[in-house]
Amino acid sequence: MEKQIEFWLDKIAKQVVEREKNLKRGIKVLRTESGLGASGFPHIGSFGDVVRSYGVALALKDLGFKSEFIAYSDDRDGLRRVPLSLPDWLEDYIGMPVTDIPDPFKCHDSYGEHMSSLLIEAIEKAGIEFTFQSGTKNYRKGILDKQIEAILINADRVGEIVKELVGQEKFVEMLPYFPVCENCGRLYTTRAHKLISEEHKVLYVCDQEFVGKNLNNWKEIVVRGCGYKGEASYVKGNGKLSWKGEFAARWDALKIVFEAHGKDILDSVRVNDVICREILKFEPPVHLMYEMFLDKSGKKLSKSFGNVFTPQVWFNYGSVQSLLLLMFKRFVGTRELDVTDIPRYMDELDKLERIHFGLEKIKNKRDLVNAKRLFEYVHFLRPPKTLSLHVPYRTIVEVAKILPEKNQVEFALGKLKEFGYFKKVSKSRRKCIEERLEFAKNWQKDFGRPEIELIEVSEKEKNAIRELAESIIEEKDGEKLQTRIFEIAKENGIKPPDFFRLLYQVILKSNKGPRLGPYIIERGKEEVISKLKEVL
Repeated sequence: MEKQIEFWLDKIAKQVVEREKNLKRGIKVLRTESGLGASGFPHIGSFGDVVRSYGVALALKDLGFKSEFIAYSDDRDGLRRVPLSLPDWLEDYIGMPVTDIPDPFKCHDSYGEHMSSLLIEAIEKAGIEFTFQSGTKNYRKGILDKQIEAILINADRVGEIVKELVGQEKFVEMLPYFPVCENCGRLYTTRAHKLISEEHKVLYVCDQEFVGKNLNNWKEIVVRGCGYKGEASYVKGNGKLSWKGEFAARWDALKIVFEAHGKDILDSVRVNDVICREILKFEPPVHLMYEMFLDKSGKKLSKSFGNVFTPQVWFNYGSVQSLLLLMFKRFVGTRELDVTDIPRYMDELDKLERIHFGLEKIKNKRDLVNAKRLFEYVHFLRPPKTLSLHVPYRTIVEVAKILPEKNQVEFALGKLKEFGYFKKVSKSRRKCIEERLEFAKNWQKDFGRPEIELIEVSEKEKNAIRELAESIIEEKDGEKLQTRIFEIAKENGIKPPDFFRLLYQVILKSNKGPRLGPYIIERGKEEVISKLKEVL
């Protein structure tokens, strides 16, 4: 019997469903989750975590089950580093919960809310359906109270689990809970040493220290506790669980059945799995471990360092679907990535669409199934019903280089029609070109060759330019105008190649370009004449 070929998202969804059937715990809505870091700028990797978990939620829905994707902001975490380019005054807030820190940009209620909003903005632009959860609000609303209490009552066993799995003895000596110091407002300098469960509180001393950083100047900042002794209610949001337990608490509280995670937090996930299973009596979610995106130098993309490649940057130069393609294509192995990869993914998206509509053949059955299913998922299982306009990204960029100031879409459509990409211009083709032209204009502006400085124009050349301006007014035929440019050059004792190069510099700020006579007519006489008069 031939083994069924399944796309990786479908395979994971079936694994989740089979597991739930075996567990018989009656979860009616199968929830997937992704944590949104709120301590720094969200990057492509943060977005990938979201997309993968949402993809599994889609696959579960496609199997006929109710599903929901939870975007969970870790906005109760404390700030450990001042990210690159942010103001140095944030040093004073290192160790405090990010939702207790002012927003440096002064557009949100807190630093944490600002950072979360950036990823939420990208998620919404991508069309991802999600339920937002704030860690800070959940602590304050009591969503995790039951789980916090169970973990604190069993703190001795939690400490043993952490020591056995990762060799850390910290929680053998202290409770796995960080109160916010009532005196200095910091989290990671407090040490909870006694539980009074009947009053739902812990006693603590603010006597710990850790080393933070300011990445603007690589300054190390030793953050020391203020020495305050106090008590904190764990049912009013006056602190937070350690990561060695917090994941487990929210998996149980929200009944999460799937969560992907990066290789960098594998140890935390292992500890939380055991705590979830053993202390909270809830079977932890199915996991998918992925590796990090690297920049071209091999460094991991970071929320704090300078190599932050955000989804918003991608959307300047490429479509939402091209970024989803990057995320859904595969999940194993590290990948090097930067902005220069966007054209490749845009062209690959077109190829997948041709395969989807049967215009491009793939002999290998597995590759064909995966390509078709991948295309469906980059459109969130709602693929287009008609073929869009397929033009290589680099071709659109070349057209963008020579756009006139007005009627740019019509000009681009005319050029692409001339190049043989289509015969008729439908509404869908026009819309497609409008979108791609914006990407190409941004690309050309930011990554195209720098505009050249115009060389000094001699009197002889100025006379030739004046004659050309008069000829442009009278001539309607592009080919005749092309011939006239040659004649004007020779009549004024200028070598034609030199005159053409001068005209490209004046009109296009480049040393070369399209066939100049027809281009002048297409671009518009008034606009070109205006450019010529600027040098006279």
